[in-house]
Amino acid sequence: MPSGSDPYFSVAGLSILIAGGAGGLGAPLAKALSARGARVVVADMDEGRAGTLADELIAAGGEASSVRLDVVDGASCAAAVNLTVRQYGRLDGVVNASGIYRVAPALELADAEWERTLDINVSGAFRLAREAGRVMVEQRHGSIVSLASVSSTVANPNYAAYAASKAAVAHVTRVLAVEWARHGVRVNAIGPAVTPTPLAAPILATESSRASALARIPMGRFGAPDDLVAATIFLLSQGSSFVTGQTIYVDGGRSIS
Repeated sequence: MPSGSDPYFSVAGLSILIAGGAGGLGAPLAKALSARGARVVVADMDEGRAGTLADELIAAGGEASSVRLDVVDGASCAAAVNLTVRQYGRLDGVVNASGIYRVAPALELADAEWERTLDINVSGAFRLAREAGRVMVEQRHGSIVSLASVSSTVANPNYAAYAASKAAVAHVTRVLAVEWARHGVRVNAIGPAVTPTPLAAPILATESSRASALARIPMGRFGAPDDLVAATIFLLSQGSSFVTGQTIYVDGGRSIS
């Protein structure tokens, strides 16, 4: 079902690497992009799940492959990018949906949790973008989309590590966008609100925590993976050709409440 009827919002034929592609947000995005004609590489720490999803996409008529990706490892990031280029001849887009969620009161936050959160969420995002940027700058074309968060801009108690990591993702997005704009490479981010996925399980674990999180969203509902599809397609497609360095909050108004 390629979306070729409107070239402004078409991803048909684009080769797109999806990091965290077997996860709670990455998998729905991989399916949506594949259904619209993108050539998808599902990259994930869980190589088995990535391969299973790629097989499902192929069975549904899509063009897909998979690769193990650990964003903490620069060589792994390079290998995933290089596989995409070997497979499809170029790298049109990267969607970085990898990340971890760790929250705790600041006085109880262990150094190891702080460091791991930043290493995966920030340094990992940078490593993957850097490897993609090497290819995209050379080919003078490409779009990188990272998943930031409403926590990039709002301050919640107990979120020191996670919020710092996502704020950094938003700012690294701006810096890379400035560096690579003249080469035809765009770098943007999406900031979701709470979305019921395994990553968000701690927020939804009790009725009180669930109600508290929901009360902060003006539209009165949690996000859904499908809410991110249109924004992702926009940022990967021709319709956003003059958009770079932005974090688009898909959050029901949470970031302004």
